[in-house]
Amino acid sequence: MTRPDTDSAASPARRPAPVVRARIAVYLTFLANGLGLSNLVPRYPEVLAHLGITKAAFGQAVMFSSVGALAAGLAASWCITRFTSARVASVGMIVLGLGLLGAGAAGSWLVLALCMAWVGGTDAIIDVAQNAHALRVERRWGSSIITSFHAAWSLGAVLGAVMGQAMAGAGVPIGLHMAGVLLVLTLVSAAAVPWTIKGPDSDDRPEDGPAGSPGPAGPRPGRPGARARLLTVGAVVVLGLMCAAAMFPEDVTASWSSLLLAEQGAAPGMVGMGLVCLQTTMIVGRLLGDAVIDRLGARAVIAGGGALVAAGMGTALAAGSVPGTLVGMVIAGAGCAVAVPVAYAAADDVPGMRPGAGLTIVSWLARVIMLVSPPVVGWFADAHGTWVALVYGLLGGAILMASWPVLRRGARAGR
Repeated sequence: MTRPDTDSAASPARRPAPVVRARIAVYLTFLANGLGLSNLVPRYPEVLAHLGITKAAFGQAVMFSSVGALAAGLAASWCITRFTSARVASVGMIVLGLGLLGAGAAGSWLVLALCMAWVGGTDAIIDVAQNAHALRVERRWGSSIITSFHAAWSLGAVLGAVMGQAMAGAGVPIGLHMAGVLLVLTLVSAAAVPWTIKGPDSDDRPEDGPAGSPGPAGPRPGRPGARARLLTVGAVVVLGLMCAAAMFPEDVTASWSSLLLAEQGAAPGMVGMGLVCLQTTMIVGRLLGDAVIDRLGARAVIAGGGALVAAGMGTALAAGSVPGTLVGMVIAGAGCAVAVPVAYAAADDVPGMRPGAGLTIVSWLARVIMLVSPPVVGWFADAHGTWVALVYGLLGGAILMASWPVLRRGARAGR
């Protein structure tokens, strides 16, 4: 099996030009993925009005994106093995754009629901593929760079939302807007493909799992088969739970913080600030996160991040005020910023699994948990109050603090 030249790649002074180009290609892929769906979100009110459906029916149609993700997500590993992560991520972006075009031009609830399922299923596969390829590049780079790719996704999401809002404000027809998004995704993907790493993903799989990498501390080659399999399953389950727990604070701000801030007396123009505070901190955290991971190691980052999430949600819960909630979201955003990239990196390094398999299962498990969690939180919120959502976020921090032992020991001076 061909191995990357890790000695030369690890040198911070000079890295091979193909590795630098591959890193740029992955940035473009993550940016495009964040840009895609966020362009459609500001047009949702127009879609609802055009179809003449109730909000409940619209919510059910949007929910099909999660159904599609769960149905198609487990196919990601097979696609990566068959076509490589680079091709799946790049071609998948075009397929995603076609789904967005269909959703924007939908003439009935059924067409909208099917297109959202298409979008969700495609995005689930792209998510695994782009992270798998990002980790190929990281292994050749010689130090942690995975969180900077997720920062590119966050930037793309913000830019897409601004672009979508501008198109809506200018009165651009949704169909024409989504056709433009498809064109952008196609051009970005076409530009990225030539710079990606060629060959099967197995070429960059770690053979010995060196200490200090972000992978799980689970089974190693040579252990008894049954015990190794049990440890592998346990590591993957814990990583899936870790990944979902890192998303709890994001779900708090996306689904519940506006309601909570409104109840606390925030002005209409301020109710969205919980999401802004958390996401802004996450972008900064993801830009700085790689250096922190290299210096402290994945275990310390996850344990400390969980403590920050718990502290942030606890601050918001104790304060019970608009300023306290916003300060809490800033603190929580710093804690959860790099947890998903760390979980993905660890999943991709689970020994004994084919390329993309660990990532696929962990991503799928996290999506299952995130499909179930919001209705449960809503039920408790109806019974006890919206403040329960902060307890939900605090639980995410507690899970992160408890799940760090599954990661390998040591800081990551190189790979």
